[in-house]
Amino acid sequence: MKRWNLDKPVTILTGEEFLPKEGFTFAQQVYEFFVSQGGVAMSPWGEVLLDMKGIQSDKSNGLGRIKSASFAAIKDVIEKGVVILPLDYYATGGKKQMTGMMAAPILIGTDTFVCVVVIIYNLRERRLYLHETFLTEKIPEIAASSLVRGGASASPQSQGSVAKILLSYLNSK
Repeated sequence: MKRWNLDKPVTILTGEEFLPKEGFTFAQQVYEFFVSQGGVAMSPWGEVLLDMKGIQSDKSNGLGRIKSASFAAIKDVIEKGVVILPLDYYATGGKKQMTGMMAAPILIGTDTFVCVVVIIYNLRERRLYLHETFLTEKIPEIAASSLVRGGASASPQSQGSVAKILLSYLNSK
């Protein structure tokens, strides 16, 4: 199983990526960035579309400055990261879909984060569903909060559940 070192980020960001730009929505900026990267990323499960549909589904789960900037890391996370949740059927977007999770450390400014990308897999395509970005030292706290708020019934894609899956991976090293 491929592993990574938290001290070796797969990408380095400033935190200023995708700031408001006159005449462009956030989604348009990210989409243009994805297009400049070829619009796809190669995962262990095949080619993943980096498109407007994935941006919109991800954006609907909430955005802050860090998560917004980390859209610039998604392709590197998919291509250079590790599988932290193998493909299987999970409740995603209100229905059971085959999904998997990739993760990798990224540097934003001077802080190390772990970016997790959820990929939906079906016979036609693989696409970005959402991503979360966690400050490394906050992962245990966020994972623990999912036990209090969501428990076992929480969606595997809720922020706390994603952190719990990530923590489980990190603890298995």
